Amino acid sequence: MRDTIFIGHATPEDNEFTMWLQSKLQNEGYNCECDLSFLLGGEADYWKSLQDILEISTIKYILVISKVTFEKSGVLDEWEHCKTIERQEKLKDFIIPVKIDNSSYSSRIGLNRRNIISFENNWASGLKKLLRKLEYDDVPRQKSNSLSVKDWFDNVYTNWSGIDTGESDVFFSNWIKIPITPSKIFFYKFQNEVQAKAVLKNNIIYPAFRHGNVLVTFQKKLNYYLEDNQFDVYPSQIVSKDTEDIYNRYDSDEFPTFSDFRRLFVRLMRECFERYLSDKDLQFFDLSTSRCYFHEHNPEKKIKGEFIVNDKQKKIGVTGKYYESFWHYAISFKPILFPELCYSLKNHIIFTDDGKSPWSDSKKMHKARRDKGKNMRNKEWRDQQLAFLASLSDNDKGELVILASEDENIVVSTTPILFKADFSYIEPNDKGRVASLDHYIEEEEFYEEENF
Repeated sequence: MRDTIFIGHATPEDNEFTMWLQSKLQNEGYNCECDLSFLLGGEADYWKSLQDILEISTIKYILVISKVTFEKSGVLDEWEHCKTIERQEKLKDFIIPVKIDNSSYSSRIGLNRRNIISFENNWASGLKKLLRKLEYDDVPRQKSNSLSVKDWFDNVYTNWSGIDTGESDVFFSNWIKIPITPSKIFFYKFQNEVQAKAVLKNNIIYPAFRHGNVLVTFQKKLNYYLEDNQFDVYPSQIVSKDTEDIYNRYDSDEFPTFSDFRRLFVRLMRECFERYLSDKDLQFFDLSTSRCYFHEHNPEKKIKGEFIVNDKQKKIGVTGKYYESFWHYAISFKPILFPELCYSLKNHIIFTDDGKSPWSDSKKMHKARRDKGKNMRNKEWRDQQLAFLASLSDNDKGELVILASEDENIVVSTTPILFKADFSYIEPNDKGRVASLDHYIEEEEFYEEENF
């Protein structure tokens, strides 16, 4: 059975990227190998072992393209052999090239005819595209393994002094865990979409949305009386699911299927958080694929968040002056189910002239983001996130209490999920060596919006 992703690469030049990519794919549940892990040493016939895994077990051959790739005779042999396997076995897109530097797209005959995924500017955005491709091609995978950063570090040979194995460190993630959710989610099915729209319009106190002729909500009861028509509209069917069963797969051809259940649950969790942020009187700015939220800048009442890092109390603002204008720290988010139920946050910087209305000039905004963001390192982004979450806190416990239904709320902590590593990272003094991950992703979104 073909269930293995094999990564071909130039050794030793591209070892570090290859081990990083392997760990990321394994973390997503894929069975992934490369010569650094597959061949342990002492194999009687290196090429026979490699040939067997490529011909029998490999479902995708990822070729790491760099300036030295095709200078390696071993890589050339793999490339030619995999083209033969792809042709003889009639495997569609068996070879997936990934480019990690500014090498030519036509560095080898036939290479430019393939859909090459670029990791050149940013490994994270390249990984995102690769994962979409693997999912689209239905490559077999298991449950995510949730490997740690150390699993990757232990398998990478690097002489970069930024890693200090003599110290331990705590990593603040961008995930805020959701330990408390409503016990049930309800699906109210009506005869048609017209009825569903009318009843939804009649029930705006608690988060809900329409999916065709079905209303999805955590509410146990709806108001069916329509004032305009002066009569009741009742659902033809009401289905409830325990939210704790979101991880318990079931087979059913009737709505909601397990896929429906998970997808609509995630959407409702997003609706709840969006309603919460809107009710906090936050401003918003629409990105190409999401919406980000930020505080208004008021010189008379500056918004600050108080939090603790490394046993030290901090209190900083989440807005400020930017020349004659203002900058605002902002977050976008999405609910995720794995590795556990949480809201995944993403950092942004928004600019205004009046303290609340985002600039309409996307090029101007993009340029200002790069100018402001280039001076922000890991610590600054971490502190801005913690301050922003603290500024929203609803109680002394540092929690966000998100309205969900008549008698139940979603409760999340303002402290994100923490990871402890038994090594530490020292940021380089050379500012040119550090760039914000979000900077690259926002840049990608900008160019997609402008259709460059």
